[in-house]
Amino acid sequence: FIAVVYESFPVQVLVTLVMYSLYAALIGVCLLPSAFLLHAAARALFVAPPPAMVLGLRLLLVCLCMGASLYVYFVTGILVMGSLVRLLVLGMKPGRYPLMSVTTLRWMIYSGIYGIAQKTILPMIPVTFFSNLFFRLVGCRMGKRVRLNSWFLNDAWLIELDDDVVIGGGADLSPHQLEDGCLILEPIRVGSGTLVGAHCHISSGVTIGRDCLIGIRSFLRRGTTVPDGTRMTSLAGLPLRDMYRIEKAGRKARSPGRAKE
Repeated sequence: FIAVVYESFPVQVLVTLVMYSLYAALIGVCLLPSAFLLHAAARALFVAPPPAMVLGLRLLLVCLCMGASLYVYFVTGILVMGSLVRLLVLGMKPGRYPLMSVTTLRWMIYSGIYGIAQKTILPMIPVTFFSNLFFRLVGCRMGKRVRLNSWFLNDAWLIELDDDVVIGGGADLSPHQLEDGCLILEPIRVGSGTLVGAHCHISSGVTIGRDCLIGIRSFLRRGTTVPDGTRMTSLAGLPLRDMYRIEKAGRKARSPGRAKE
């Protein structure tokens, strides 16, 4: 079946429409509590309003209820979408999978659900309890006092963040990649006290030690291991010689001999 989907354009269109219908139904389920709130507000304010209530006040209260319904959708979406993604990744393990495989199909389905959350919910709740709750639900192993200013934690069930980790705005942690006709899934680990700067890209299989600083817009290639206490820079316009000097000074400051001096 997967081979037919992969090779037949009409079947691809049909499967895409079916998947989009499921995604639309999922959004509808998440909107249900908000719809109840709006229905109750409209009924209370327009069907049987208090005699002295002017139209402007009624409209104001309806708009306030609409705003509240938006945040009700956020909470419902976090719980429903996060739980559904967690169910879809159950039993899925790191490894190398052909594009025409059940694992890759499951990955595509849950990636679609995560994409909905990524575009409609997560940008509105960075660095909050709700953001951490969503990524914990989908399977991210997260320590204490973790601060997430990014919603690009792809395949979060393969990501481990220790205590006091900070993920900067727009940083992209991506434990997957497509290579040679295969889907590759490899975990990402970030040690305690580490700061990943804004707009960094952390590829699959990367391990970052404790108390590291990964500078803004840094790029860590697949399988990179960053030792404890590393300071990395990636500053636009900074000459390579100056970047090497900064990082070399950081390494000297961490060395035992330097500490004795």
